[in-house]
Amino acid sequence: MGVRAYLKPVMEGTEVVAAYKRLLSFSAEMLTHAREDDWTKLIDSEVAYVREVERLQQHELDAMLTEHQQQQKLQLLATLLQQDQEIRERLTQRRSELEKMLSAASKKRKVDNAYLS
Repeated sequence: MGVRAYLKPVMEGTEVVAAYKRLLSFSAEMLTHAREDDWTKLIDSEVAYVREVERLQQHELDAMLTEHQQQQKLQLLATLLQQDQEIRERLTQRRSELEKMLSAASKKRKVDNAYLS
């Protein structure tokens, strides 16, 4: 094997922008599912999102982007961050709801056990 066999593939600028657009699409799906309280579909969308992030991490580092591509990437990242913030807020709200439900169920169980004793 020559030296080339050890070189890691590098994405073209257009591929990088396309990958960020795919991330934005997955993120938009995740946000929609969070807004609809469809947590199972949110997780499914998140799996695809994470795969794309991992692919980007492996191949984007040495990519050469034009100034226009850099601007596109920055705009996509800004939108991704906004969507991520809303998803996190909705997940935090959901966690609080679940904590309240678990607490209520625990109290009910204690009361039921007290009456059964």
